[in-house]
Amino acid sequence: MEQDSKLKGARVLLVEDNVINREVALDLLTYEGIIVEVAVNGREALDKLAAGRFDGVLMDCQMPVMDGFAATRALRERPALRTLPVIAMTASASAADREQALAAGMNDHIAKPIDIDEVLQTLARWISGPSQHAGSAAAEALDLHSLPGVDAARALEGLRGNEKILRRTLLRFLQAHEHFAAAFTAAWSASDPAPARRMAHDLQSLAGMLHMADVRRCGLALEQACAAADEPAVHARLQELSVALQPVIQGLASCADQLAQPANGASS
Repeated sequence: MEQDSKLKGARVLLVEDNVINREVALDLLTYEGIIVEVAVNGREALDKLAAGRFDGVLMDCQMPVMDGFAATRALRERPALRTLPVIAMTASASAADREQALAAGMNDHIAKPIDIDEVLQTLARWISGPSQHAGSAAAEALDLHSLPGVDAARALEGLRGNEKILRRTLLRFLQAHEHFAAAFTAAWSASDPAPARRMAHDLQSLAGMLHMADVRRCGLALEQACAAADEPAVHARLQELSVALQPVIQGLASCADQLAQPANGASS
């Protein structure tokens, strides 16, 4: 069948919290030649989408931690994922379920328990074919100068024009500070505030190297509030930093896989 050839080698993220449903779907899809990765909730799905490239997502809607609707709304905010096919897996095939899925940004929906023929037909409707070579092509196309909140030109000057180091450092910044607000709040709530102050210092220092002006400014203000042990100021400065940090993190997360693959010709 034509759908079989279209889907062989395609990379699909299966997001399902029920272990039996997940294993059955994994076996069926793998048997059809589809490369499958799994996530057990929406938050884990977002992390996997930030770290790798997929041709489509099969998204359960009712899950703990983050459900499929919230996860889809969040991934649609990432520029690189706005057109990624997301197929909802819902409890029924009702019109209400379909409308809710579409309203969240999903492309289509199938009812559970899944029928493998329906799954394959639906995937084939939205996936044009596997993108085995998309990673290297995307790496070449990545424009560091378009990253929000980052002055890549000045950062490259400080790194003697070494784009490979810049890419690697941007990726490390993402990995270290993607969940900064939650980690900082936990540290600040502990009996010893010194680790929280160090977190603010490390963030603003690295942001300075990468010429993230707003993040550097807000991070420095947070560090100073920590040093003064000014509780209201710490909370206010953390909120300001979170606002400045959000577009930077989203921009880096949307191209994390590209950052991990230096473009041809980058200095070593």
